[in-house]
Amino acid sequence: MKRIVSFFLLLFSFVFLTGCSEDAKLKVTLPNGIPLISVAGTLTEDIEYNNVTGPNLLVTAFTSKEADIIIAPINLGAKLYNSGNSSYKLDSIIGFLNTYIVSIDEPLTSLIDLDGKTLAAFGETNIPGITLRCALASENVNPNITYYNAINDGVAFFLKGDYQYLLTSEPVLSNLRKKVSNLKYLSIADVLYETTELDLIPQAAIFVNGESKNTKKIAKFITAIENNITNLNKDPQGYANFIYQKDEYLESMKEDLIASSIPLSNIEFKKAINIKEDIEKFFNLLLTEDAALVGGKLPDQAFYTPNE
Repeated sequence: MKRIVSFFLLLFSFVFLTGCSEDAKLKVTLPNGIPLISVAGTLTEDIEYNNVTGPNLLVTAFTSKEADIIIAPINLGAKLYNSGNSSYKLDSIIGFLNTYIVSIDEPLTSLIDLDGKTLAAFGETNIPGITLRCALASENVNPNITYYNAINDGVAFFLKGDYQYLLTSEPVLSNLRKKVSNLKYLSIADVLYETTELDLIPQAAIFVNGESKNTKKIAKFITAIENNITNLNKDPQGYANFIYQKDEYLESMKEDLIASSIPLSNIEFKKAINIKEDIEKFFNLLLTEDAALVGGKLPDQAFYTPNE
């Protein structure tokens, strides 16, 4: 009995002390899709998370400064930081480029197969479209591209045969693989790693609110994400079984789709300051293609959270 009383006294003391210096809950804003899958194993009742669809709500999260942590496309955080509309710092990368060219009946051993063919794509003025065009240019390939606003918009037309090839990413790719037994796919990232000086293409990033009082909880949460990513890559099916009921979006995907999407999603944890050179190589590529994507310049050193 004394042990139980002592335990609860200790627990109360811990809650009281942390409550004095930090807010009760950690606030996290993140996009649906692979970013949500990447961290879903760490989300508990002690975390107030807001998963959103579309970039506009992420921009609002940066400018309102209400979230302790925002998970967002790396270039969005850089753009808002450079424009003075965000004080969030780049801490870690949790997702790297996972776009793919797919085909059903057409050959797909390299991008050369796309020359002169029809291709449905998405993200014309953002990372998917820019990296696609860079990969095609590196191979001197010129398909007839039609861009759609959202990743799902061109899928039905591709399946009907209106296009010979499709640009897509996870988890849409895994959904297509379930529907089409002979689906072929080719990684855009792999092409760029072979044909350019890029060694990494960061995409989903963790940004930390520099004005937050929840510094200890932020640090613990980021460590939990790192461990979570290690575990999900070791056992995608077990992880999918664990997380799919944590959120309505995940529940709508079902366990098997979550599990099958993980291996090709390029989910990996890296501290941003440790790969700063690779990040700047990628930013320089974006600056060359469309400087507005990163706010017209490389972010300064203060953009990165230092190693502890």
